[in-house]
Amino acid sequence: MLLLCLSLWSCGLVNPRPPRAVIESAIAHKLSQTQAVLYRQLTPAAPDELAQVGRIRITAHQWTAVAGQPTAAVVGTYHLKGGGLSGAQRRQTRNFEVYLQRGDAKGQWRLVEPAIARAGEPVQWQMTPLQQSPEDTTGDTLERPGAEARDPA
Repeated sequence: MLLLCLSLWSCGLVNPRPPRAVIESAIAHKLSQTQAVLYRQLTPAAPDELAQVGRIRITAHQWTAVAGQPTAAVVGTYHLKGGGLSGAQRRQTRNFEVYLQRGDAKGQWRLVEPAIARAGEPVQWQMTPLQQSPEDTTGDTLERPGAEARDPA
C-alpha cells in the first residue's frame, strides 16, 4: 500500500503540477503590479500598451507547505513582449519564482506571496486568486521540455 501511495505521489496524481496558463497568469499578475508601481513613480501617464509575458520556460517544480497548505513552488524564466520594449529588452531572459496553491473549486489556483512585514515579525502570506478562462483548465499542465502532459485534476 505504501509503495502504491509513493508511486501515485511521484507521478503527480496526488499533487499534480499547475497548468501552464496558471503559471503565466501568476507571472503576469506580478508583472502588472510592478509596472503599475513603476509607471506611477516614473511617468505621469501610463503607456497605451503594457508589456506581456511570453516564452515561459519551467526549470524546477516542487511541492512544499506555505501557511500549512500544500503549495507548488515553480521556478523558471520568461521573456517580455509588447509594451514598446526595445529589441534588447524583449530578448532579455528574466527569472521567476512563484508559489501556487489550489483553490476551493476544481481548476482554481491562488498566487501566494509574502506580505510586507516589519522587521522581527513572522511572515504573513497574501493569497491572490488567479483568473483563468474555461479553455485554460483542460489539462495544459506544467511539464519539462520533452515530457508528456498530465491531467491537472
